[in-house]
Amino acid sequence: MNELASLGLILLFALLVGHLVKFARVPEVTGYLVAGMIVGPSALGWVTHENLEALHIFSEVGLGLILFSIGAVFELGRVRAIGRRLVTLTLAESGLAAALVFVGMLIIGQPWPVALLLGAIAVETGAASTLMVIRENNAAGPFTEALTGVIGLNNIFALVAFSLAAVALDVSALAATGAVSVGGIGRALFPLFWQLVGSAALGFLVGLLLASWASQVVESGEILILLIGCVLLTVGVSTVLGLSPLVASLAVGATMANLSGKSRRLFGALSRTDPPLYVIFFVLAGADLDLSLLPSLGLLGLVYVLCRATGKLAGARLAAKRTRFPEPVRRLLGMSIFAQAGLAVGLVLVTRERFPDIAPTVTTVVLGAVIVFEIAGPLSARFALDRSGESRPHEGGDLLPLDETSSV
Repeated sequence: MNELASLGLILLFALLVGHLVKFARVPEVTGYLVAGMIVGPSALGWVTHENLEALHIFSEVGLGLILFSIGAVFELGRVRAIGRRLVTLTLAESGLAAALVFVGMLIIGQPWPVALLLGAIAVETGAASTLMVIRENNAAGPFTEALTGVIGLNNIFALVAFSLAAVALDVSALAATGAVSVGGIGRALFPLFWQLVGSAALGFLVGLLLASWASQVVESGEILILLIGCVLLTVGVSTVLGLSPLVASLAVGATMANLSGKSRRLFGALSRTDPPLYVIFFVLAGADLDLSLLPSLGLLGLVYVLCRATGKLAGARLAAKRTRFPEPVRRLLGMSIFAQAGLAVGLVLVTRERFPDIAPTVTTVVLGAVIVFEIAGPLSARFALDRSGESRPHEGGDLLPLDETSSV
């Protein structure tokens, strides 16, 4: 099947499955992922590996738009109000998840490099599926605001944790050959600096362009051209320069939210017109999941899934209580950050390139666990949003991830 026919099939089949899952009170994003699994290479094969490769650009653009939307949570007023507490909360849940996975892997006999990389990857929370559940439920309020902020920070922390773990492995390899030097350590650390500072700088420059130009556009069509053009530029330049499209897109959204007085109108225009891209993103993500990995998870996968879930739950609950977040955040945040996908898969690919000796184990565990978390994550996030009282799925609105009046 050619790529145009694949796209048409994806959109129509996703629409059908999205309607069907509503009867079971299942989030539409879960339906899209399941639709992708059904039509993908692991099942019916209507969308082939070649189709997935050709359509990969849609996944990158979709993820860029999602992280761009999340950037709105880092508006300066919100950062002043809850920034320190949010960082503490995210550090606690991500740190505990990483530590439990690391220790769990060591206990069952895995070498420390494997345990370290898996612990770092466990930090990541899938931004795409979680934000889609928020949008689908028109959720807004203190709990939703805290959740969105944690998602953004979680991905940054995951990138930092993985980079530091990779540096530790590189330095260990140098030490084994007696070649440790300041220059060698500097070369090992440079990717971390480049991925964070370089990506943030690119995002700021594009965000500055977007904020400056926003005052000159009035028609909704022009607004969309400007927004999507800037996101495409960000993702494309990031890929060429070896930067993180995730961090750069987040920085674009944060810059626009702080520098443009029309930011909410721009985010609103985007949220009303981007569902087809999001649907394509999630169906492709489902089609890309290799279901044959599930039986091979075994003890390693079970330990990873249980340790990561326990760390997220316990870390979020304890830190939210200590930092005096409202009761819904304390009780429900942990179960709303189970999802794992985009960045985790990207880090697996980096592992294959930099550490081919241990990559097979890391790949099998993470990609198998992604299947579990991408199904369970949206379901638990939907449950948490309903219990928080901030879910309004039957109300209209601009589907923004944040409510302008919310305050934690």
